[in-house]
Amino acid sequence: MKDLAPAGRLGTVGGWILFLMLCVGAYFASQLPGPERAVTGEVSGTATASDGDSLRLGGRRIRLEGIDAPEFGQTCTRNGAEWDCGTDARQRLRGMVASGKTQCRLHGRDKYGRDLGTCETDGRDIGREMVASGYAVSYGRYQKEEAEAESRNVGLWAGDFIRPQAWRRTNGHADEAPHVVDGWLDAIRLWLFEGLSALFARIGDA
Repeated sequence: MKDLAPAGRLGTVGGWILFLMLCVGAYFASQLPGPERAVTGEVSGTATASDGDSLRLGGRRIRLEGIDAPEFGQTCTRNGAEWDCGTDARQRLRGMVASGKTQCRLHGRDKYGRDLGTCETDGRDIGREMVASGYAVSYGRYQKEEAEAESRNVGLWAGDFIRPQAWRRTNGHADEAPHVVDGWLDAIRLWLFEGLSALFARIGDA
């Protein structure tokens, strides 16, 4: 019977080469500026926070594009104790929009009929601020801000938490796909993410 070990080693080496190529591609793709989706509308006025990643403004329900915040009922741990991170995320967003007039650029709707949009209050991108402060995670945008929040151990990153998407799946809540901006750049980013996920799954099964 022939020894198959060399072939197995070659397969492992090939897998790691592919992994390194995907990592390099993901890095360079993350450094490129993301394209703006086609604007389907604009709305401004006094906003109220429904939760950590959605607003009510001008009679519209607006889902902040590119971020994902903890859900109501979701808890996280910090300093060895549980804390209501879902409620705190809403309070954080509520404080941001309470400081002035909010303006949103809308980019279509999600499958639940909510407008998707990027919003600013007093000139600050509130989606970016939520991720940078650690009270939300990247969900198609703001990867750099998430990495910085993690490195500074702020917000959710000060302890342990389950990403909101994973929490919804395991707690019987409706789920949604990450927000991918239209265009070739985000298609590449999505392909790289899916490739890395599949490769990690194969490595874990080995």
